[in-house]
Amino acid sequence: MDVTTKALALKATDYKENDKLILLYSLEYGKITVHAKGIRKNTAKLKFAADQFCFGQYELAKADDRYTLKTCDQLESFYNLREDVVVYYSACAIAECLMNYTEVGLSEPAVFVETLKAWQALTNGVEPLIVTLRFVLKFLELQGFKLAFDSCSVCGNKSAKTFLDLQRGSLVCDACRSADSSPVSPRVVSACLMLDGMPYDKLPNLTFSLDVLKEALRVCYRYISHSFSPFRSLNELLNLA
Repeated sequence: MDVTTKALALKATDYKENDKLILLYSLEYGKITVHAKGIRKNTAKLKFAADQFCFGQYELAKADDRYTLKTCDQLESFYNLREDVVVYYSACAIAECLMNYTEVGLSEPAVFVETLKAWQALTNGVEPLIVTLRFVLKFLELQGFKLAFDSCSVCGNKSAKTFLDLQRGSLVCDACRSADSSPVSPRVVSACLMLDGMPYDKLPNLTFSLDVLKEALRVCYRYISHSFSPFRSLNELLNLA
């Protein structure tokens, strides 16, 4: 059976002598692995379909849960995301959310749209740390693990002081925090509340200090790495920025 789907290429790995396995995030089918036969040959016409960050209309042959690439119509290449190292790792951090923290074969159109908009914002020159923070906060919300910066996850009260409590896996107030909780600065709380749900086309109007953006992303990094698995691309981004 042949299927056609809009998809984002997250990564590709060499397979056999001339093939690649492309990890796609598809609008209709979620995260899927596609076998691209002969794509490593010098004469292959579909090399672009395996390029990281390619956005295309993929035509696939489907047999059970296996997909094979037939053809691809490139809709946007996002090639320039690889021209600046900070922008590149921002795009990689966004891709890693889909690679590591979504279910195989589960269609999540809202996640697809958020990813596409985030990569487009990076392409248009929006500050990479702002784009990454905006995406990660929304991604966590869409996955049901929202970091609520406006109230304590335990008692529900608002507080002048906010703490990241990894034991509870959430943000809490001073009264509810455990011994190993770490404080989150008011500037970070304010920045995250401002970014919550803000349209990507409004992001260029925002200015935050580098320290605030890095601290906010470190909160996300610690939360995700502790609750799920290490967030390597985000760590690299923080080291480079």
